[in-house]
Order: sequence, then C-alpha cells, then structure tokens
Amino acid sequence: MSRALDKRAVEAILRLMEELDEVTTESVMDIVRPHFMFDPRVAREREIRRKANRLMARFRDDKGVRTCFSYKDVTGQSKYVNVDKTNDIEAVKAVSEQINDKYFGLSKAKKKLNARLLELAGQTSLFGEDEEAQ
Repeated sequence: MSRALDKRAVEAILRLMEELDEVTTESVMDIVRPHFMFDPRVAREREIRRKANRLMARFRDDKGVRTCFSYKDVTGQSKYVNVDKTNDIEAVKAVSEQINDKYFGLSKAKKKLNARLLELAGQTSLFGEDEEAQ
C-alpha cells in the first residue's frame, strides 16, 4: 500500500483551503475518506510508532526541560538521543539543527500571523508592504 494519499484528494483539499478561510477536520476527512485504503497491520504499526514517539518526547529532566530528541543518523535511521547523557557530538548537532529549522519556520509563521493581526486591526498603514512580507 502506498503511504501517499491519492493525488485527487490532495488537490481537492488544497482547492478547498484556497477557497475558504477555515475548514473543519471532519470536512477534510470526508474528502480523504473515499481515497483512503485501510490496512489494519499498517495502522497498528503506525499507532505503535506514534505511541513510542510520544513516550520518548515526554522524557524530561528535573526542571521539566525535554532531554530526549529524535534525529536521523548518517544512514538515515531515526533514533532518539538523550542529550544529557550522550557523547555523540554529531547526534547533538543533528538535534540542534532540527530545532533551529523548526524555530526558523515558526518564526516565519509568527511574523505572518502578526502581519495579519495588524491587517485585521486596520493598522497595516504603519508598515510598508515590503516589511509585512518579511
């Protein structure tokens, strides 16, 4: 079974999001449902993987700061590393790079949201269009 969703379903979902200002999860599920092939063995393994990932993400130090992170090693295998215990500098670098990428993406999204909030509040005249797009 292919893990990819049928191309028609993806296109329909993207068209829907372009047309609407918001959409419910249920309506997206209704679009996906006819194109979804259920395999109980694949679903079971996927759910076990999710449970394992959530369990590892809950691992915290005594101050409540996460210490266990996933990364891909040089062979592409997904692994978890406890950054408080490891001596593997490449693993720590990989986790740091991954967090930096996520932070950068969230930062860009935050700027977009702030610009939209200003626009909705009628305050976009304070900024030039070039500054809003950044």
